[in-house]
Amino acid sequence: MLDLLATGYPSIDHIVPVSRIPPAGQTALIDALPEAVPVHYGGCGANVAVGLRRLGFQTGLAMVLGDDDAGGRYRDYLTDEGVDCRDLLMLPQTGTSSSYLFRAPDGEMINFFYPGAADAWRGALALQTADESRWGLVTVGSLPYNRAFVAALAAADVPIIWQMKADVAAYPAEVLHQFVTASKIIFCNRLEATYLVQGLGLATLRALFAHGVEQIIMTLGSDGSQVLTPDDEVHVPSLPAAVVDTTGAGDGYTAGFLAGCWRGCDPLTCGRLGATAAAFVIEAVGCQTALPTWERLQSRFEDNFGAL
Repeated sequence: MLDLLATGYPSIDHIVPVSRIPPAGQTALIDALPEAVPVHYGGCGANVAVGLRRLGFQTGLAMVLGDDDAGGRYRDYLTDEGVDCRDLLMLPQTGTSSSYLFRAPDGEMINFFYPGAADAWRGALALQTADESRWGLVTVGSLPYNRAFVAALAAADVPIIWQMKADVAAYPAEVLHQFVTASKIIFCNRLEATYLVQGLGLATLRALFAHGVEQIIMTLGSDGSQVLTPDDEVHVPSLPAAVVDTTGAGDGYTAGFLAGCWRGCDPLTCGRLGATAAAFVIEAVGCQTALPTWERLQSRFEDNFGAL
């Protein structure tokens, strides 16, 4: 069995250092040519799948790569990480999704994303691993693919975890209800929570519990996170870390939180595990570079919070 089958855009990340993020019409300096910087593998669903695999869980990915060299290298990398790739599609004559992230010394960043093969996919979706999966994870991705993924998992009676994104192309207002009613757990940040509440015409975020949602986790940046259930609300502080690159921190949090859930931890402990995993991520360049093993996560957790 797979503990998680995840989907979302893949991303070949080119993280380029620049002198500053300029306003429109102005120029900044690039410190290294984009083709000269190391390539990092990213994409929200893949980040969570790799994160949970390193934490000892069985994960798979259902997403669309191009049949270019970059797509082949990403598939090989995922295989080496132990992620199930039976539901990876390699779309002929297309390029793999890529991000060009320009990062200033103060940590400010701007991202240009090429969706490539992921947005070119059309047709019926047949998932080989749906019946073998305990949970499904939906992250930002092609809307037709994500809708087909949710429908396929619903048909297999697999509950959904939704990692929200305030992206009108990925989640226009008219489809929000479909994703909410399919989801048991929702991860979001403040901006995404506002987008969801306003898009559905709700009074508060807690109104989602009336739609079948069982748990809402809202990340708050340096202010930590909140874990909401129908009967309770827990605040979790962030963990001190030497910030190098914040890209992928939310995905690391999701992986750490779910690892706690599936090991039977209470909501506060799950949130602390999420915060600990996120601290690892932001201490290195690249979304997946510093994702920890369970032993490293547990050791750092206990250094900060006591015995797990």
